[in-house]
Amino acid sequence: MWTAEALLGRDTGEIPPPDRHVPWDLVLLDRDGTLNVHRPGYIASPAELRLRPGAARAVGQLTRAGVRTVLVTNQRGIATGLLSEQQLVDVHTALVQRLARAGGRLDGIEVCPHQTGTCDCRKPLPGMLLRALARAPWARPERVVMVGDQPSDEAAAHAAGVAWLDAGPAGVGSARIADVLISRDPQQDGFVVLRSRER
Repeated sequence: MWTAEALLGRDTGEIPPPDRHVPWDLVLLDRDGTLNVHRPGYIASPAELRLRPGAARAVGQLTRAGVRTVLVTNQRGIATGLLSEQQLVDVHTALVQRLARAGGRLDGIEVCPHQTGTCDCRKPLPGMLLRALARAPWARPERVVMVGDQPSDEAAAHAAGVAWLDAGPAGVGSARIADVLISRDPQQDGFVVLRSRER
């Protein structure tokens, strides 16, 4: 059961480890442009939330494989007043429900609600990713991957010391996230999971 605080990224409770062998300990998922269609401005209601084709199915595949997943999303609109906390709660409630219909589950949500330049968590900075890792102390950084579609997602992955998978149009695309991470060795699949620099 998701609380409003958890949907706003304020849950600090430990994420339980996988109950079986998994290819990745933890998959960190960008939201806008990766799970849902990016739109100008902010997604302020469930009616405006459109999942990318195959994204819910991909999260469902990760869930069925036992992989733990955490959403990491910049939501500066809260700081600027263009998005309220209740609106974000409503959107994330709808996201969780739509993923669940495809058998998908998020194990955590991290949100940066801050204005640019006022925090250490807004991607491309690594704060949200590091918070997710702190909630999963069992996760080995070399078996954690950030999945996103923007250079800021990639930069955050490198800064946090985790791997990176491009799910944008030039990368694997949203529908193939799980195929690349689970079904095949990415190094042999024509796509590249970029390892981060040594921390």
